[in-house]
Amino acid sequence: MEQNVKLLLLKIIKFNGDISPLLKLEYDYSQVAKLIRQEIADGNAEYQKGNLFLTKKGNSTIEQLETVRKPGSGQWIEPEIESKITPIAKDFIYLPNKKELSF
Repeated sequence: MEQNVKLLLLKIIKFNGDISPLLKLEYDYSQVAKLIRQEIADGNAEYQKGNLFLTKKGNSTIEQLETVRKPGSGQWIEPEIESKITPIAKDFIYLPNKKELSF
């Protein structure tokens, strides 16, 4: 299972959330059930008295996955080079062409 899917699933279990984000990732209900069973088998979640909740191991797994996922925004956000413009002087006054104005 991918780390982002595992993190999402553990957060859904922790906050008793909706599984629709997993369905949007093209998982079906049977696959989600298998993923939940896998987390129970790994010891990250428990099912008792009709309730599904995280264990201490599950909470530590969430913390570990979040630190792995967020080392810095430079690794998951690429700068948009096409829109970069050259800086202008502070005393420069920009006057657009009248034909370029939309009003």
